[in-house]
Amino acid sequence: MKNKIIFMLLLLVSLIFSSCSIKKMAYNSAANALAPLPEKKVKPDTDAPNPVAALTGEEDAELVGEVFPIILKLYEGMHIANPSHRGLAIMTGELYIMYSNVFVEGPANYLSDDEYDKKDKAFLRAKKFYKRGYNKILSALNTAYPGFTEAVNSDNAENIEKMLKKCKPYDTEALHWAGAGILAAFSLDPLDIQSLQVLQGAVLMLEKVCSLDPAYSGGATWEILAKFYASAPESLGGNIERAEKAYKKALELSEGKNPSIYVTYALSFCVPKQDSKGFDEAIEKAMAINPESDPNNKLVIGISQKYAGWLKENKDMFILGE
Repeated sequence: MKNKIIFMLLLLVSLIFSSCSIKKMAYNSAANALAPLPEKKVKPDTDAPNPVAALTGEEDAELVGEVFPIILKLYEGMHIANPSHRGLAIMTGELYIMYSNVFVEGPANYLSDDEYDKKDKAFLRAKKFYKRGYNKILSALNTAYPGFTEAVNSDNAENIEKMLKKCKPYDTEALHWAGAGILAAFSLDPLDIQSLQVLQGAVLMLEKVCSLDPAYSGGATWEILAKFYASAPESLGGNIERAEKAYKKALELSEGKNPSIYVTYALSFCVPKQDSKGFDEAIEKAMAINPESDPNNKLVIGISQKYAGWLKENKDMFILGE
């Protein structure tokens, strides 16, 4: 059955990409519908049906994992056919970053030290996908604002901030995912020169998101910044006070519905201080969240709670002397 679905999707792709002027017009319309340009997106009606919930509201992560690469490659194929379409570039980039985080890096975190080679190989693959994702998004931002990629890749904060001043509120999605992808790649390999070079740009992009839309994605940007501020050395922008402020902002905006934030607190704040009690409390709060409190995000909630459960069982790997 799965093979039949894949065959039908591939057949659909081949029909979309056939070179006919009429089909090209139809294809462009489909591209605009599936991946609208940032400035064409409207704020979603919370009461309107949300077809994306078929994925985000799914409890079975394995089911989503089977279909995710197909969706990703469908979007990438459409982007290849229309490389100047910023909406397709951003969406393809987002999908690569999501896939890498949930289905490549995520499972690798459960591997033991005895499986070092397998774990290292998975992290290398995840880093590759993160880079592929954020580079696609940066290309879209560079199309909108020529010179954007060059500025972000520089070590000149003044030039980066000057470029970011051009960004509009509708650019928050692209800025968030590009910054998230860069920091994710950096966290897997801090010695990677390419990731290190664009690190400052990533942090400034995420901080720009918090300036343009402080409540974006229920505090997700604040959570990413909290992780970074808490773990990075001061020379790269780390600051525990800023980390605590960002964490509190993320917690407030999530309305207590996102277990990932508590997991972040346990790992980024409690582990460095070897705060056993705080670790336990954060993990218990993560596991106590009812997925039905946010039905459209059951997938992320389930994945975060599974990881929280694993952290609880393997606490001695993080909190010494237990």
